[in-house]
Amino acid sequence: MLNNWFYSHPTWAVAALVCSALILLALLGLFLFHRLVDWQSREHDTPMVGLSYALCGSVYTVLLAFVAVGTYETMEKTATITANEADALGGIAFDTAGLPQELAVRVRADVNKYLDIVTNQEWPAQRAYRMEPVHYEEGWAQVRRLSLDVASFEPATQGQATVKVEMEHTINELFGARRARLLAANAHLPNAVWQMLIFGFGLLALYVYLFGPHSFRIHMAVTSLTMLSIGLVFTLVIALDYPFRGELSVSDEAYRGVREVADHVFEAQPAARERAAVRAPEK
Repeated sequence: MLNNWFYSHPTWAVAALVCSALILLALLGLFLFHRLVDWQSREHDTPMVGLSYALCGSVYTVLLAFVAVGTYETMEKTATITANEADALGGIAFDTAGLPQELAVRVRADVNKYLDIVTNQEWPAQRAYRMEPVHYEEGWAQVRRLSLDVASFEPATQGQATVKVEMEHTINELFGARRARLLAANAHLPNAVWQMLIFGFGLLALYVYLFGPHSFRIHMAVTSLTMLSIGLVFTLVIALDYPFRGELSVSDEAYRGVREVADHVFEAQPAARERAAVRAPEK
């Protein structure tokens, strides 16, 4: 339920919630710790606490950076996967120029239908994290139909044979890119990683409590700023954890771009043929 809230609200709202929750929890713990352990007794050991805090903070910073960079790289790889799938669809559509007219029209119609399925059905399902196979069966059926159309075609010329081989290769790439996209849509950080991040947060907060400053207000300010920085990184990790969910997610623009370009090109072809037919008698 919390996951659904994170990915159905703007990133700034998620950041405000996460940072506020971490700061309030840390300040509550600081207040209780300050009541139980007098600051004068902590002040004498501040140099030793500072050394341990620096070591612990460095380790936790490396862990946070590792997780944040890992989620960002996963997002980039997922964007590349979707671009590869869109490129394969574009390649299939443009290769139909070497097929007989009837088959070319049928294949382009199948490509357009697949693009509609991806953008209008699968993308909303991915954003809502509805990853049950039933939501993606129609897309798989459409890819298989494309493959069958090309595989059953008997070339009449060497050029058509070359086009068929190239299209079969591209359709195989489409299968692989689609499978990779759906796997990426299912992927996210394991629970063990989040458990380590939360445990490290608690450990770091405890080290901050062990300092013995003269001013409790300064101690509160330092604690709040420390938790704010951690909260911002937590927000980034949350936003990037699911590549197809939330504001910071992979877009379907690559597929829409293929549809627009292909429609423009193939709509222009009949007009060009008509102009050529009109000029031919004049010659």
